[in-house]
Amino acid sequence: MSSTNLEVVFEGQAVKAGTIDARLLAESLLGYNEVFVRANSLINGQESTAAVMVQSEFKSGSFIAGLEFVQNVTEQGKHLITAHQFLSAEALTGMIGFLTPELAKEFLKEFAKETVISIFRWLKGKKPDEVKRTGNGQVELKASGETKIVNINVFNLYGDSVIRDGLDKVTKPLREAAIERIKVKKDSTEQTVFDKEEADIFKAEPLALQTQSAEPLEGERDAVLVVSKLSFKEGVSWTFFERGAIVVAKIEDEQFWERVHSHEVTFGEGDLLKVRLFWEIQRRHHEIKQKNTILKVLDKLERPEQLQFDVESEKPKRRTHKRKVN
Repeated sequence: MSSTNLEVVFEGQAVKAGTIDARLLAESLLGYNEVFVRANSLINGQESTAAVMVQSEFKSGSFIAGLEFVQNVTEQGKHLITAHQFLSAEALTGMIGFLTPELAKEFLKEFAKETVISIFRWLKGKKPDEVKRTGNGQVELKASGETKIVNINVFNLYGDSVIRDGLDKVTKPLREAAIERIKVKKDSTEQTVFDKEEADIFKAEPLALQTQSAEPLEGERDAVLVVSKLSFKEGVSWTFFERGAIVVAKIEDEQFWERVHSHEVTFGEGDLLKVRLFWEIQRRHHEIKQKNTILKVLDKLERPEQLQFDVESEKPKRRTHKRKVN
């Protein structure tokens, strides 16, 4: 188990008056949990669990919440540690941007320079003008004539709807109450600050559902997926990137697994697979989730010099078949 402790400090007229809407406050703290749990799920996969615990009580005039960010690796996941790099609670909070780049470097190394929150501030919550894959797990982003090199995991967390909704909740008191700023501290040292003036850039765009039917939506399609997190154990979900989005899916292709176990086909993180993907939208209570299953691995493609994400960019220079998996 790994964990890290942070303090969330609310400042403004509502604090001085000793009054703030409890619902709004609770929703803001819930946002930290949603962002952290979702980041852990996407980066570390289903073999890791996460939660945020509130450690302190609120007192009139203070409005300081102690939060413990906890991350665990399951027993099954412990057997995969040699093949996978599980990020700790400190690393995940650093990648999100709750820690300063200086402190995050202790846990993240190359991830520390740009975080999800720093990309929000740079892009004002919008899409970049251009995205190019540069290799070594990084992408080049261009916006308003400026260029940044960003870790691909950070970029995909930035575009994730659950992460965006969580940060919306985190900053909602700045938009709906007399709160001027929200500070995040570690060991009494200020890490990041959300100001009222920038609150709108963290406001999530509303999701427009295509149907009000209670039945699940489902379908099949061909897709080209970039391998991010893989496992050679059947039944374990893999993580892929597709045009800037994160796709978590299980592979249920018996012929593919036979060829993998017999070493007829080999690949690693960053390789591209053309697959037949079955997707299903599931509604449970008030949650909407998408379940993905790879029915057939159709082909392994040569890595292009550039990938096209969900933004305007050049087409890949080359896209030829290297090996076919039947």
